[in-house]
Amino acid sequence: MLELVVARLEAEIAELAHRIDGAAEFTRMMETKTLPSGGVRAYVLPTGIRGQRGDAVTGAFTQPITRTIAVVLLTRSVDAAGERALSRLGAFVDEIIATLAGWAPSDEVGVFELRQASIIPTEHGLLGYQIEFSINDQLRIFS
Repeated sequence: MLELVVARLEAEIAELAHRIDGAAEFTRMMETKTLPSGGVRAYVLPTGIRGQRGDAVTGAFTQPITRTIAVVLLTRSVDAAGERALSRLGAFVDEIIATLAGWAPSDEVGVFELRQASIIPTEHGLLGYQIEFSINDQLRIFS
């Protein structure tokens, strides 16, 4: 599912084309403290799955679940490209919300809904912003 989210963001928001990474790259950046340069960098991360009451019948198990993802934006607030990104942060966040809210990447039961969006703590001249979405889905296990 995350690959489809990345593809949609890159297709719909030109500023994010070839500037989105996943959890491995995010972890590497945090461990090495290598700062993104040249404007905004985005990371699409799975942030959790919450299950509800399941139902088991002979040969099948189904359970409603809610998957949550985050789009984390990072930009250096001390370079020219970063300053340009900061100047339009509100509009940029609104573009991401409009691109994902109400959309489903495949056969999920629901569509993405906005959960929350806020500035997150960062260091070393970075500005971080996290936008969280959730989508209802269903586990289907057949034996």
